[in-house]
Amino acid sequence: MVDAVIYSVSILGAAALLVTALAGRSNKLSVLVGELALAGSAAVWLYSVYPLRVPLLATARASMGGFYHDGLSAVVSLTVLFVGALVIPASVRLERGAWQFVFALMLGVAGTIALSSSTNPLIVVAAWGLVAVSSYSMVSLAGDRDSLIGSVKYAFMSALSFQFLIISILILSTAPASSKLLVFGMILFFVALGFKAGIPPFHMWLPDVYGYSDPVPVSMLSSSMKLGALALAVRLIEISSSSVPAVYGTSLIAILVVLSLAGMLVGNLGALTQREVQRMMAYSSIAHVGYMTMALAVLCAAFEYNSPGASYFALIGLLIYFASYALSKAGVFAYIRGSKPAGSRLTVQGFEGLGSVFPLASGSFSVILLNLIGVPPLLGFWGKLFIFASAANPALPLFFVAGIPWFALLGILNSALSVFYYVKLIRSVYSTGSGSADFRGLMPAVLASVALVVLGLLLPLFISL
Repeated sequence: MVDAVIYSVSILGAAALLVTALAGRSNKLSVLVGELALAGSAAVWLYSVYPLRVPLLATARASMGGFYHDGLSAVVSLTVLFVGALVIPASVRLERGAWQFVFALMLGVAGTIALSSSTNPLIVVAAWGLVAVSSYSMVSLAGDRDSLIGSVKYAFMSALSFQFLIISILILSTAPASSKLLVFGMILFFVALGFKAGIPPFHMWLPDVYGYSDPVPVSMLSSSMKLGALALAVRLIEISSSSVPAVYGTSLIAILVVLSLAGMLVGNLGALTQREVQRMMAYSSIAHVGYMTMALAVLCAAFEYNSPGASYFALIGLLIYFASYALSKAGVFAYIRGSKPAGSRLTVQGFEGLGSVFPLASGSFSVILLNLIGVPPLLGFWGKLFIFASAANPALPLFFVAGIPWFALLGILNSALSVFYYVKLIRSVYSTGSGSADFRGLMPAVLASVALVVLGLLLPLFISL
């Protein structure tokens, strides 16, 4: 069996070195090298999973290189590779640092792939650090004041997250089985994950970094760079479920439930109060991480109560949500990049009239927003359906009060709350106005919307319940 992780990371690393060798010659040539490397890595992954029979989660067995080959690693890797291919062409629009952006993106994608495919302490620490450094480097390369400030904030929070990660990995890899230290190690990891993914109350950096930095690097950061850490959380939850004493398992579930609800509420309520579109989408990212954290909480509860059905639905929903969220955010920020006036911030009123002037881009943007809401048959609908259904599984009594699935119900209510600000954007796009924008970066939004529609329509054919 082809070890897709090792081959894909090697291809991306070699491409990063080649881009460095081509520095200063041609930005378009650097983009071409990056696209070929991403395509080659994706081909390796597609070959390795053919005919799509890899298990969803296979943490019991690792390859010779210490990497897992399962549905989790395959979905995260293919998603981040595809999103990277969408974002790379926009790097030529950066006034400076185009080839550096391609270089950092290659390393960030390689780190995400490795992080989603291993629980080896050395690999996890190296991959986490690689993703962090490449992420705040991409933010800084835009060169404007807001991006530089965002890069400093991102770097500070990344350093803080990295410290919690190292301590948690040290505890989890050395503590004896059934020890209280395992619970403490998992809690510290959840703190590291909170800083990394922007889960309240560790989200203070995210609205400023995602909301004010150049949308080109933000389209990659907000969509893909957090998927590796979330995939690692799935593996650690699955591994620790057999080691953490049952009396403390409920505590871990409660922590994830609180983080999930905080993410959904802070994200949606924050987005509702925003007038600037990019900052609104930053808070929207917090809300969507809340939905993904709901799946983590259900997984933890499913392992605690030994419910394979709930864990299957939660994992399926999370994998779908990874792809749906990443494609949507890449497309949204690409549209914002084309609409954003030079040297100023884009408000909701700035979208007025764009629907008639740029129908293709605006139609794609509207489809993406509907996907974020969870409108069928788009891909986002299936992700939310499986996550909410897993939270409403009767085998998980912790999520029921008087027969009412309160956890799933709160998720549905938060999803309904998001309709107000997403529809406000769609309404503004198609309202009367003199819209003006530069849509040379149109393609990411169009391709993302097409992928969301096609995958949403085909998904039922590939899922066996």
